Amino acid sequence: MNKKAQEWAESYFSRLDKAIEELRNHDLVSQVNVIKYPGATEEELVDAETQVYERQLENSEDYDAQAPDEPFVFNPFIREFYKRSNGLHISWHSVIFPEAEIEEDSDGEIPIAKDEDDYKEGWISILSAECLATQQGFYLYGEPQETDLGESVQSDGGLLHYIDGYNYYHDACIILENGNPTIAFGDDHSASYDTPHECDFVIYMEYALATFFSVSCRSKKLRFSDKKTVYPKLKKMVKDQDYSDLATVLKNCKHTDIDSVIALSYKKKGHEYTQEEHREGLPEPLKERLRLLIK
Repeated sequence: MNKKAQEWAESYFSRLDKAIEELRNHDLVSQVNVIKYPGATEEELVDAETQVYERQLENSEDYDAQAPDEPFVFNPFIREFYKRSNGLHISWHSVIFPEAEIEEDSDGEIPIAKDEDDYKEGWISILSAECLATQQGFYLYGEPQETDLGESVQSDGGLLHYIDGYNYYHDACIILENGNPTIAFGDDHSASYDTPHECDFVIYMEYALATFFSVSCRSKKLRFSDKKTVYPKLKKMVKDQDYSDLATVLKNCKHTDIDSVIALSYKKKGHEYTQEEHREGLPEPLKERLRLLIK
């Protein structure tokens, strides 16, 4: 058992509950949807790891790449997270827009953001370990493996798989290689992927939490005020898996309060979906708050 990973996962889900409560109690937040799943068993995690390893071997053979030195295993931080919730969904939107319930698939698959969800300020849909490993039973809009980055990863014997279906146009993938898997940011309906800075699972999840799962804040990259200072620190964290400085780094985020996330989302795309009739029907105190926030 990795004590640091265990402590991180316990802390994360405790802070997650507090963030959800803050969203639910915020006067400008209309609706918060949360789905936590039963934790993955050791058998389920091992099965997912085995399937990743088998695909790695296939890619190594297909691309004449060096096979992994040893079987694939999720790093301790990913394992501890999945032991507590085998996937995670959170979505929310502000009072600027009418309430709209998410549609859960009858077979229990995690809700993936569609084009009609584009107005929502917050969304995260972390796939289950099985789906992360195989992508079976999951469809977004494209095939990450067929992109330039996907081909490059596969030619090295790795896998580029979806991990977060948080938007119909943008998404996040994970590069499944032995060691510490890293995150790539998808664009243009999964047609293009980039790694503008170092990012791994812990950094991604902590950043999402710090920004209240803001869609705009995760599109194409993570937003920091001082990239020159932050990017080298992220690189070192991914290499060492030492996250002791991560809380300090996250203070450099541009949007770490709910009001700011709502304002950014409205500026980026929310204004395209606003319904004046709905906004005019809001209580006067809320209308005044919104006038000051999104002026």
